[in-house]
Amino acid sequence: MNFIKKHPYFISLVLGTVLIFVLRLPWYSIFIFYAVYGLIMYFTHFATCVGMTGYLIDAFLHKEKWAIPFYRYAANHGSKCVYGLLAYGLHLLRECHYPEALAIFERLVSFEKINPMMLKYARQDLAIAYWKMGDLTKAIDTMEQMLKDYEYFSIDFYTTIGYFYIEAGNYDKATEFSNKALDEDESHGPAYDNLGQIQYRLGNYEEAESLLLKALDLKETMADSKYYLGMIYESWGETESARNYFIAAHNSKVTGMNTITRETIEEKYREYENA
Repeated sequence: MNFIKKHPYFISLVLGTVLIFVLRLPWYSIFIFYAVYGLIMYFTHFATCVGMTGYLIDAFLHKEKWAIPFYRYAANHGSKCVYGLLAYGLHLLRECHYPEALAIFERLVSFEKINPMMLKYARQDLAIAYWKMGDLTKAIDTMEQMLKDYEYFSIDFYTTIGYFYIEAGNYDKATEFSNKALDEDESHGPAYDNLGQIQYRLGNYEEAESLLLKALDLKETMADSKYYLGMIYESWGETESARNYFIAAHNSKVTGMNTITRETIEEKYREYENA
């Protein structure tokens, strides 16, 4: 009975298929049934289907720009398409639309019917949205609650909560979680970036330099590591090296998910570009 309540649409499809065979209808009737059923579902659950359409465009055609209008419509009209809402929420985070992203993830975690793995992703993304909205306490509390509720975690989870603790000034916890990420994958660049930022904030610039260079050796696209290396070389009076790293940070892709903002990078870039 519980399964029927959770999967009514699947049950109706199965019953419809069985009925076609019991009535000994022509074999092609099953395709007609599925087509009609699909049309009925599309128009009776329009917003959810629009969200899924956007997700399919995004996932299989790799055309996020085409998918965004579908995501936006779906989100604004009560869609229950978890995949579409998750993708749209991440898009909003990357584009720095933090209040809208927060609303999406808060909606997702409130769903009664949601795949446990998707709920796990949504909770982690919700924590990131809290952080970007300036509520670091809620961000950390959300992640800490997840540590109690789940047994296994991704490398990105450990790196993210590690960075939250950097922001909170708890460098012991930050180091602990960043090292957990490295226990899972010793070539995970963002974990070295975390450790480098910790040493930078502690004033241990030589150690920070080594860790940040290691981070870039493993993942050369990280604007955050480039920016902090620029700051280190600036503090040492090595103007040319500082200039090179600030320019490199400027030329890197920076989204709303980075730990450093585009505005902060641009301030240093303008200072050094003509030096």
